[in-house]
Amino acid sequence: MNWNYLKHEFLITVRSRRNIPFLLFVGVLLLSYCLVLLPNANTKEAFDKKGTEKYLVNLEIQQKLREQIGNTGVVLHSGIPVYAWNDYNYGLFKGMLSAYTEGNYTRLLKLRTFYLEGNKDEYVNDKALFKVFPFPGKDREHLYHQTMIQYEDYITKGVPITFGIMYEKTGLQALQNFLQGFGVYFLLFCTIYFSSDILSRDRKHRTLLQGIPLSWYRQLNLKSLSAFLYSMLFIAGVVVIGVLIMSWQYGFGYFDLRVPTMIAQQTFKIQDYSFITIASYLGKTLAVLPLLLLIFVRLNVIFSLLLKNEWFVLMFSTVVLFSERLYFSRTTRELFGLDISLFPQTYFDFGKIVDAEKNYLVNTETITYAKGIIALLSLLIIIEVILFLVSRLVNKRRYYKFG
Repeated sequence: MNWNYLKHEFLITVRSRRNIPFLLFVGVLLLSYCLVLLPNANTKEAFDKKGTEKYLVNLEIQQKLREQIGNTGVVLHSGIPVYAWNDYNYGLFKGMLSAYTEGNYTRLLKLRTFYLEGNKDEYVNDKALFKVFPFPGKDREHLYHQTMIQYEDYITKGVPITFGIMYEKTGLQALQNFLQGFGVYFLLFCTIYFSSDILSRDRKHRTLLQGIPLSWYRQLNLKSLSAFLYSMLFIAGVVVIGVLIMSWQYGFGYFDLRVPTMIAQQTFKIQDYSFITIASYLGKTLAVLPLLLLIFVRLNVIFSLLLKNEWFVLMFSTVVLFSERLYFSRTTRELFGLDISLFPQTYFDFGKIVDAEKNYLVNTETITYAKGIIALLSLLIIIEVILFLVSRLVNKRRYYKFG
């Protein structure tokens, strides 16, 4: 009977007309993200071909002018050999332009890495970078260290450098960046949507429910399991399709490429950094995702029992999902006098926990992977206890108003 009921609930979710527009929306969003947004996304490292060409033309004009007036030596007041320095830069940028035009990304990567090693100011003094952020200087230096760690890893491993590898557009790198951004929030919101009506949809067929030989609490558990399985299949489908589309365009990528992480929040120098592989990052992040899904599915059941309206359930669960955003700032390290690492909502965006990015954002070292699992498991236990008590208070007869 348990299997038949679970299968029945799962098929109801699969055939739900309510989900069709949402699935179409997600499909369009996924295709737009993979075919339009990511391919056209520009970062600090995006090669500016027109800008480089203009720079070389201007540099060439300056050099010829200096040759004409005989100003090719050391500038007396500053002691800087401007002519020699310009000549050096002309050769370097000319090489990068040629490598980019010819599609020789291995050469481009080596030249760019060589240039950045001696020109940290390329990031630190870029006023357009992070200009609306509260700590732009810190963020620029952070991005510089991350970029250098990745580039040095590409060169050390000797993997074939393609456009996709260099600019993080391969299937695996796209998935990594998706999870490091707001990807986990998006997947959790989809789960909230799919499970927000698992009780309210049955109120249209109340007479059929009276003859089901299952306890009310057992029914709630099986409904939760069906929503959980459906959400897991949906997420697996989104991830696989997204990775395949990006792999078709830019290649699959490599599991052993480095993802920069911060091991300390002391000097913010390269010594504070370490790395994990993409395989480790994806494994650790995706391993916690089922726990997060189960939390919100069970939370939706509680809200369904109390609110009896799927749209209210969707609204309240969404508020819980984004509750951290109500108080989060780059200086928030405590909530109600307690360290934020003790609160489960700190770990809802788990993609920023594995690479210690959340620690970096708030300048702390207390937010850890292990502590996150403990906090989320504790939240699930609390939710389970509340659900058990609420299911006794709001039984089947009271919820569906039989008789």
